Amino acid sequence: MVPLNRAHQDPDGVKIVTGPGTGFGQGFIVKSKFAPCHEVYPSEGGHVEFAARSDEDHEIMKFAYDYIENSNNVENGRAHGKLTRISIERVCAGPAVPMLYEFFKTKIPESSMSRVLEMGEGSKHPDQITAKDIVDAAMQHKDPLCMRVVQKFAEILAVEVGNHALKTLPYGGVYLVGGVTMGIRDYIIHDKGFQEVFYAKGRF
Repeated sequence: MVPLNRAHQDPDGVKIVTGPGTGFGQGFIVKSKFAPCHEVYPSEGGHVEFAARSDEDHEIMKFAYDYIENSNNVENGRAHGKLTRISIERVCAGPAVPMLYEFFKTKIPESSMSRVLEMGEGSKHPDQITAKDIVDAAMQHKDPLCMRVVQKFAEILAVEVGNHALKTLPYGGVYLVGGVTMGIRDYIIHDKGFQEVFYAKGRF
């Protein structure tokens, strides 16, 4: 076996693949100059600790403990039980979107519920509101509460993608994947906030 070091890597360098869907996936792709193809290495990076960066993040973490243990939301069905920690996947994957929605309902008095999702024809009970419902209400209808959820979700995602990049130095590129990522794709591309947070790593 040939050791895989920088001298043996192709000019493009390491590529990272990361993103939220049902869970939060992370992996990386490398190609030795001696290998006929790229090799894909998975990881369980989605289960690392959620690192709070602000007072709001600390509030979200505290809220997440109660929500995940007690909520009857359709997206939270597999999560019941006593938690001992909050991983990044708990706050940045599909099931986390309804959690963030409920969190911001308590923080934004003028938006105590989504007009798109909980009022009028076709309204849903909060327990039946899915991540897709919230993302669609934000991206298609610009619902203020749902947009706030998307903004925070994208911020948390940008922080973790930046963390992943620091650990692997992906000169070959950063590839964002996952169903939620695709749902908020236009926001990630056109809003400067995602890139600003991604690059906000101090000396690096």
